[in-house]
Amino acid sequence: MQRIHEYRLEPVPRSLMADFVAAHHYAVRVPPHCLLPLGCFVDTDLVGVASWGFGVRPRHTIQRLFPSLGTADYYELNRLCMLDSEPRNGESHFLRLCREFIRHREPGRVVLFSWADGMRGKPGYVYQADNWLYGGFIRTEFYVTAQNEVVHPRQVITRCGRRDRAFTRSLGLRRVRGRQFRYVHFLCGHAARKRLLRESSWQTPCLWARRRAGRSHIPCTCTTAAGAAGRTSLGGWRSWLRAPPRRTPAGRPPRRRASRPGGPRATGVAAARRASRPTRGPRGC
Repeated sequence: MQRIHEYRLEPVPRSLMADFVAAHHYAVRVPPHCLLPLGCFVDTDLVGVASWGFGVRPRHTIQRLFPSLGTADYYELNRLCMLDSEPRNGESHFLRLCREFIRHREPGRVVLFSWADGMRGKPGYVYQADNWLYGGFIRTEFYVTAQNEVVHPRQVITRCGRRDRAFTRSLGLRRVRGRQFRYVHFLCGHAARKRLLRESSWQTPCLWARRRAGRSHIPCTCTTAAGAAGRTSLGGWRSWLRAPPRRTPAGRPPRRRASRPGGPRATGVAAARRASRPTRGPRGC
């Protein structure tokens, strides 16, 4: 825990961040729309990097969530990578440092946005620990080659012009489907935050809420070493809004037990009502 407080944030060259991601991140590559590469240092050692910029469709992404905002109002977290040797919650602390850096350097940014890759078994524990808001999921897919390399569907369209089932199978590509989960964190004031939440809940089907990081309620899509996606369990997201009624192991609601004979003596009207009720005899009678 003491090591987390030694984290120091500095902008880093894109080439240094790309080398770090290629060595320690499962995606290997850095997206082209990286506007703000940040590094996390302990003394002089680089222990993590974060790539802030835009996704494939910057304006569509933000206006789908908050129609009144534009590309100059938000940053999207493209890559977040830290060494496995770092302590627990190191990524969340790194996100907090990034958020403070962006708030002071670019006060015009209103929202930070990110995707949690559920297809790789990452439901977003890092964002939940840093109090980001969960805003639903999308269904997505990618392709896997015979060498277990991931190919984005847009890359297939760009290079081949088509991606129907017969064509992708002829190329030896296997399609994997899953879900990705969206998270946001507001850099604006409370009044602007409330306005954006009302605007988003009215225009889009997103339900922004702060989720608990309970293991039994976290949606997760597990992928094997070969890249095949397992089943997705997403029933727990909405259960956080309303807890189910408590039930016994047999599936029946708990039954009120009658007062034991010879128990503490009650007085007043309650004692008279209790005495007038028929008592249950011993079991087996």
